[in-house]
Amino acid sequence: MEKKIFIASTEQRSGKSLVTIGLINALQGIVPNVGYMKPIGQRYRPGSVVDEDAILTKEIFKLTDDLRDINPASWTEAQEDKEELFEKIFNSFERLAAGKDVVVIEGTDYTSIISVLEFDLNAELAKNLGAPVLLVAKGSGKSIDEIVQTITEVTESIREMGCQFLGVVVNRLESQNYEEDTKKIKKLLERKQIPLFGVVRFDPVLSGPRLKEVAEKLNSKIIYRGDDMSKVVTDVKVLAMSPENVLEHIKDQDGYLLITPGDRVDLIFTVMIAQKSICYPKYSGIILTGGLIPGENVKKLMAGITDPGLTILSVSEDTYDTALKVNTIKGELKQDDIEKIDLVNQLIENYVDVSEIYSRLGYVVTDITTPMMFQYRILEMAKADKKHIVLPEGTEERIIRAASEILHRGTCDITLLGDKDKIVEMSKNMGVHLEGANIIDPSKDSIDLLEDYAETYYQLRKHKGETKEIARDLMLDPINFGVMMVRKGHADGFVSGAVHSTANTLRPVLRIIKTKKKVLLASSVFFMCMPDKVLVYGDCALVEDPNPEQLADIAITSSDTARLFGIDPFIAMLSYSTGESGKGKEVDKVREATKIAKQKRPDLPIEGPIQYDAAISEEVAKVKLQDSEVAGKASVYIFPDLNAGNTAYKAVQRAAQVLAIGPVVQGLNKPANDLSRGALVKDIVYTIAVTAIQAQQS
Repeated sequence: MEKKIFIASTEQRSGKSLVTIGLINALQGIVPNVGYMKPIGQRYRPGSVVDEDAILTKEIFKLTDDLRDINPASWTEAQEDKEELFEKIFNSFERLAAGKDVVVIEGTDYTSIISVLEFDLNAELAKNLGAPVLLVAKGSGKSIDEIVQTITEVTESIREMGCQFLGVVVNRLESQNYEEDTKKIKKLLERKQIPLFGVVRFDPVLSGPRLKEVAEKLNSKIIYRGDDMSKVVTDVKVLAMSPENVLEHIKDQDGYLLITPGDRVDLIFTVMIAQKSICYPKYSGIILTGGLIPGENVKKLMAGITDPGLTILSVSEDTYDTALKVNTIKGELKQDDIEKIDLVNQLIENYVDVSEIYSRLGYVVTDITTPMMFQYRILEMAKADKKHIVLPEGTEERIIRAASEILHRGTCDITLLGDKDKIVEMSKNMGVHLEGANIIDPSKDSIDLLEDYAETYYQLRKHKGETKEIARDLMLDPINFGVMMVRKGHADGFVSGAVHSTANTLRPVLRIIKTKKKVLLASSVFFMCMPDKVLVYGDCALVEDPNPEQLADIAITSSDTARLFGIDPFIAMLSYSTGESGKGKEVDKVREATKIAKQKRPDLPIEGPIQYDAAISEEVAKVKLQDSEVAGKASVYIFPDLNAGNTAYKAVQRAAQVLAIGPVVQGLNKPANDLSRGALVKDIVYTIAVTAIQAQQS
């Protein structure tokens, strides 16, 4: 399985993209196949729909992955349908990660109006992709205390969001005492238990624009073109003093861009002489402001002494406005900017411990299952082996919308039961499409099928005194008709209950489809989508007061359902008592059920009786049931009766605001599931997908 790392920044202009490029380059020296993804795009080249950082990184490293997988979504899409957004990102990540040793995922750039929204989105992305977070902190323009304070606050927020935190790189540190300041930062972060992987020194060459970029942005005229317009502008100096004082301010650094009024001939000549002197640095160029340029005689004199390496530009704006504009121009890395790319790689190589970062990726536990991951997994599992699901409530608006979404996603095939003209008219009025759906009206469209179903039902129920006439009348009802479609193999699964009660939905199911031979009774589970895991609760919907044999049966069946959906079953048989401490009829029932379940399935990790807190909390488990392989890490929770189970799942669902998928009916010969009458379209979509997955195993 590939390793993943999510690169996030503390704030805007932290140099995250450059650190990402340097990190990819360094990782390519450790493993052969490094992938890159920027899930959410924000900055675009003219005419492009792909983020410019994604394009640049693909070009620099000659990545073969499709650009739409490297950058599958935009910031606009991120603010619309989050569920669809994450599905798109997951799809792209699966394609992109295939065959990679490590995938570097780059977060957003904090260019939106509300940065807190970007932070939350980055945290959700990292968490749902199961990628530990490497934080890039801005070091320029800040004191050490300010740097550490920002890192601490952001790290705490990342951890509170349930993300796996890897550590931090401080970038662009402006310091006269680099070694000493680095030690201070490391020591302060160690107190906060924040790993520091490196402190990268500030280099003006990386952040400065090329002279050519400045000339283009200012729409300037070239009075004299030097031999190199690609010089990097490391800083800007406005010249308005006497030559003596000017020389004091331009003596210490290469790359100064000098700005002076066009009529200050004395300063122009001062700079030219300094440029020729071995005692002064090399400048990137001069900008003459106010639309003023030297006269013919001065230009003739300049021609005799100008160093060909110095470019002179002219702009119409005044000196103040020109300086402001130049300071807003940031150096952008280009694919062909070999000097800057090499410098980026060199800085990361020299100042960041990339080997330690890669090593720690192997130690960080990222096998969590978030609700988004689980929902995506369900839809992908259903698509993998497409099944046919019948929906008898075909004229219900939510059912039509859900059917349309299922068909659009390609999750499974759909049959809707009901008046065909009404269903088609409703879909048009609702603006949804049902292309590919099979629509059947049992009373009109399938007389031969109706007679066949009626005869089958009669043979199943004649020992109960039901006649052929009764059987035929019952088959005119879409619920009975739909269940019989599954029985006869004309559909693979059945979903109903949006407008029908549980009794009216499941009574025909139990009569026609029936339970499996080795299963005592039909039961149900809910998939409880907690922030960082998915738990299985059973039975919270069907069996009112199971006896010990039935409770054991529910536990075994629920564990099989959990495993079907990729959840390793660690089964907690819940009670108000843990271990041998409690006495009484109810706890004795759970104790006996646990014993029966272990005898029937010795391969399953089962613990009971056990209290909920001991089942879910490692801290409590150490006190109450220290040697248990289930306590503290239970994934399947079996409630002693319907009263406890239904109350618990609804309390958790509402109080913790978690998604509860279900009830998923289990133990039947073929899958049939009941919806809540308050089900949302999303709930129906996932119930259909769950039913399709059950059908794959039937």
